[in-house]
Amino acid sequence: MKAKKKMVNYTNKDFQSIRADLEEHARRYFPDNYRDFSENSFGSYLIDAVSYVGDMLSFYLDYQVNESFIQNSVEYDNVLKHAQSQGVNSFISPPVSAVTSFYIIVPAASTGLGPDIKYIPVLKQGATVSSNTGISFILSHDVDFNDPKNEVVAARFDQTSGKPSSYAIRAKGVVVSYINSSVSIDIGSFEKFKKIRVGPPSIFEIGNVVDSEGNKYYEVNHLAQDVVYVDTTNSNARAEGVPSIMKRKIVPRRFVVFRDSSGTYLQFGSGEEETISPLSIIEPDQVSLRMMGKPYISDEAFDPNELLGTKTLGVAPSNTTMTVSFSINVADSINLAVGSLTSMGNYTMDFPNRTAISSEALERGVISSVETANDTPINHDTAELSSEEIKIRALANKFAQMRAVTKEDYEALIMLMPQKFGRIKRAAVINDPSSSNRRLSIYLMSSDTNGNFVVCNSTIKNNIKTWLHSYKVLNDNIDIYDAKILNIGFDYKIVVDPTYDKTEVLNTVNSRLRTMLSEKMHIGEPFYLTKVFNIINKIDGVLDTMEVNPKLMKGEGYSTAPVSIKEMKSKDGTYLKAPRNVVFEIKNFNLDIRGTAV
Repeated sequence: MKAKKKMVNYTNKDFQSIRADLEEHARRYFPDNYRDFSENSFGSYLIDAVSYVGDMLSFYLDYQVNESFIQNSVEYDNVLKHAQSQGVNSFISPPVSAVTSFYIIVPAASTGLGPDIKYIPVLKQGATVSSNTGISFILSHDVDFNDPKNEVVAARFDQTSGKPSSYAIRAKGVVVSYINSSVSIDIGSFEKFKKIRVGPPSIFEIGNVVDSEGNKYYEVNHLAQDVVYVDTTNSNARAEGVPSIMKRKIVPRRFVVFRDSSGTYLQFGSGEEETISPLSIIEPDQVSLRMMGKPYISDEAFDPNELLGTKTLGVAPSNTTMTVSFSINVADSINLAVGSLTSMGNYTMDFPNRTAISSEALERGVISSVETANDTPINHDTAELSSEEIKIRALANKFAQMRAVTKEDYEALIMLMPQKFGRIKRAAVINDPSSSNRRLSIYLMSSDTNGNFVVCNSTIKNNIKTWLHSYKVLNDNIDIYDAKILNIGFDYKIVVDPTYDKTEVLNTVNSRLRTMLSEKMHIGEPFYLTKVFNIINKIDGVLDTMEVNPKLMKGEGYSTAPVSIKEMKSKDGTYLKAPRNVVFEIKNFNLDIRGTAV
């Protein structure tokens, strides 16, 4: 006779429901053996104990299921691990950066006309400055006081001749709110995927990682990545304004960075020193070895950051001492008023134009004269990111991509290139109208010290080509050109309320136009005359704007083009049409815009 199946309710998870189910089970199937259901009986104790265990198991089962998804995770370390699995590693708020002015006093040349070039120094990267509240900043790049963009004024005069005896030079540099530190870690015998702790989780950037033999290790996004981009010094940096040139480099010695609540860790690959190639450049035979034994060629997934395809995933250090330098935030919140960064800490200066007749005493005087001050307020929160903020970043990264597919992708990538490889003011990508060879025309524009548009030099263009190489679609061909500049202006005529002073109204109009039209236009963006009408008509004292007549500016200092305003004006006369490779610019507001009042 087949035994009767006992009913089990699998949806009961909490203490009370499990206890009630067990009691009902005992009443139904063991009525002769178990009759005492009072709370003080030993049978009730057993039922309570089993219900307690069941409740705990159900709780931890639900908890683990919730922790398996980033949306429901509660523990901070689990949120970090989920985010890392989705390619997000920026868990630490970046340091605060600010533009700061540096001042020095330089002896005048023998003629008294300008500073003596022998004593114009370079303030080296790594100089420290601090505020009166004790917050320290570090200079991120060298500051060249001989840059023609700097401001130079006579500071002191010879009482006898009246000629300047020294000049004050003002240069600007970028400082960041972190401190540099380093740690030495002894590494024992070889271990695959060696993992070492560097320091606290507040470390936001790993700098140089060097072993005792002088081998340098490079940070990568994943251990399979064997190509990175390094910067090399540009010998023509002063003339071109670009301090570094971008190069591709194969890195057999590499590591990835992991963070959790216990600290910051470096993890290396699984290879030994004997398994690596001494080559640091990409050789075709190294790339093609993995397919040389096949009599055919099959399609393979292509990653431009993984060319060698070695199984070692990088070299794991052994029997050495690793020296790791890193940067760490020094404060959770930074709020500094204008002029708060006034104290110079440790710094070094170099005199690149030093000659045999240079005076060490004068050089020491220049070094001791350096001063600094921030021109704008510095306000930023550098506290650790919360779990919710990390979840949002991970979700955003999920829909991001490591490829440039659309024109918007290319434009965004160009603007994200580090500024040490060149400053881009405007960029526009135009598809080939024929679409037969997928050529993309990239038009670029840079700016001078006054913020006016200038063409990009060849070094910046080459750096952009290298920068886009690992992101572009394989069959996209890129051509880089200079955008054309058209300097425009306009004359306007307004009717002023008789109760207002015409001169004051014109000054107000000019001031408002200067503010509203100060932002530089984008490549291919039309210039709307209706915007000028709207700005002027909203000013008190203006009854009406009678006309706005655009014009092309010509002469010294202005760009020229074989076009006319009539050709660019729309049919209804409301805006100026810009060709896709042209950018409009109001270069000199006081000269290019004129108004009259009636």
